[in-house]
Amino acid sequence: MKMLLLKILSLVMVSCPLWASDDNVIEKQLQEIGTIPNEEVIVVQRKFTRKDWRHEFSPVGFGGVPFGTYRRTLLGSASYTLHANDWLGLELFNFSYNKNFFSSFIDDINSNSTGGDIYLDYQKLLYFITAGVQLTPFYGKVATFSRWLAYMEPYFSLGAGIAKTETNAYLAGYPGVGLRFFFTEWFSMRLEFRDYIYNEKTRAGNSELRNNYSVSVALSFWLPKMPR
Repeated sequence: MKMLLLKILSLVMVSCPLWASDDNVIEKQLQEIGTIPNEEVIVVQRKFTRKDWRHEFSPVGFGGVPFGTYRRTLLGSASYTLHANDWLGLELFNFSYNKNFFSSFIDDINSNSTGGDIYLDYQKLLYFITAGVQLTPFYGKVATFSRWLAYMEPYFSLGAGIAKTETNAYLAGYPGVGLRFFFTEWFSMRLEFRDYIYNEKTRAGNSELRNNYSVSVALSFWLPKMPR
């Protein structure tokens, strides 16, 4: 019995310094945590912002339609989207005004040609007016320099509308993909790629499928204030 008591006493005496050591480590860690500025403590949340029945106004957008050798197109856009929930948005209005620039490539060929002149079938784009839907299946965060968090969400879009050229108006459709970045709960930026597709009448009277690939950047404002 005495031997058992001695063993228990020895274990208690050995364990006391270890417990004290653990207490000191914990106290030290708590002190270190207390010295971290509040702005550097970032809490992981499920969603940075909610979109249930909120209005997204994008009054300023810039981009282009990179046609390459023959034609270059710059665009300015404005749009309005009503978001039913976090994954479904109804883009009720999107207006894109286009400014076209034809290169001197064809003129240079014609000026140095001894045969008949050649002409472009491309018509100058004036504007697009479309409506469609946005699907946002993913949401994520990206840390930059281990300090700032960027809240972003990729989305897909699909819609239809009118493509107006200098001579005709065409029924057009588009698929698109985009990436939205939230800076605050009421201000965001989105990068978007779309392919406006329509059948264009050529000089010969035939129809030819046109793919107008557009890349744009837009700034958006959100109303009302984010629901709690």
